[in-house]
Amino acid sequence: MEEYKNWIKKAKDDLNWTKHNLESKIYYGACFTAQQSAEKALKGYLIFCGKPLRKIHDLAALIDDCINIDKEFYPLRKEAKILNSFYTESRYPDFAMFSTFTEAQAKEAFESAGKIVIFIEKKLIDKK
Repeated sequence: MEEYKNWIKKAKDDLNWTKHNLESKIYYGACFTAQQSAEKALKGYLIFCGKPLRKIHDLAALIDDCINIDKEFYPLRKEAKILNSFYTESRYPDFAMFSTFTEAQAKEAFESAGKIVIFIEKKLIDKK
C-alpha cells in the first residue's frame, strides 16, 4: 500500500474514534481526535502529491501547503482554524480543563474534520 493510503486510513479511523468519543460524551477526546483526523488526512494528501512529510500539527500551515497545490482547498481554512486549537488544549491541560470542553465544540470538531477528510477522499479519487 502506498504511504498516503496509510495516512488516509488512519484519518478515517480517527474520525470514527471521534464519533465514539462524542457518543460517549468524552468531549475533550472528540476534539483531539477530530484534530488528529484532519491532520492525518492533510498529510496524506500532501504525501500523495509528492511533498515531504512535515512533522507539524498546525492545520493552517498544512492547509496552506494544500492550497499551494490546489486552490480548491481554500474554503477549508475555516475548518482548520476551528480544529487547530484542539491539539494542545485537549491533550495537555490539567483535568479541570478537560471538563470545559462542550458537546457543541465536539460536534463542531467532528463536522469540521469530516469535511476535510471527505474533501480529500474526493480529491484523491479524482486524481487517480
